[in-house]
Amino acid sequence: MKIAIESLIHEMEGQLGGYVTLLVYRYANLCIKSQPMALLSAIVMDEEMGEMKIEEVCAVSITDDYHMTLIPYDPRFNFPLCKAIAEEHPEFKQELVKPEGSDGENERHLILTMPEVNKDRHDALIDSVDVLYDGCKAKMDKTSATYRVKLEKKIVTLPTDEERDEAKDALEKSISSHLEVIDTVKADKVKEIDEAYQRYLNDQTSKKAEADEQAAARGHQAGQQLRLDTEE
Repeated sequence: MKIAIESLIHEMEGQLGGYVTLLVYRYANLCIKSQPMALLSAIVMDEEMGEMKIEEVCAVSITDDYHMTLIPYDPRFNFPLCKAIAEEHPEFKQELVKPEGSDGENERHLILTMPEVNKDRHDALIDSVDVLYDGCKAKMDKTSATYRVKLEKKIVTLPTDEERDEAKDALEKSISSHLEVIDTVKADKVKEIDEAYQRYLNDQTSKKAEADEQAAARGHQAGQQLRLDTEE
């Protein structure tokens, strides 16, 4: 295969790969589980330093699937950091807590809790996943079509049908592999949303069971008191 054709396919892969990366980033910002990537676009404003990115003002760690801990490098970043997160992700629950064993009077860690996925949020998220996927695929299809045309113009210079078929197969294989990636990315995001929704339903079931137990206990106590009052 001629170098020019290999370069053409490589050029196309760069564009398709860019669409894949953008889709992954946009899915990360449909915040279900803890993903530091979702904080990358937050801008922290400081009077002395001006605009700063998250990584310039704090360390970020994943506490568990649904919580992140932000550790400011300086206490003066505490509230600017809270403000920046609130502007970027108002759906996050924030809590500034004093770390255990800390001697710093103003030292705080910012705990971020991902929002619950109830029925309404589940449906809205699934719609967003579909919209973002469709937009990404449309761009990939358009780019693929453009490079098919470019390839056709180049393969006429190849001496044999075998080489021409090989060039076409290489292009189509690359296109298919990138489409498979976004299919997998979408499926993983839908699974993540469904798992979070199931977690919400389980929590609601547990809370209801606990409330029913407490109500039954209160009813039992009231019944005992009534019997005592009657006996007296």
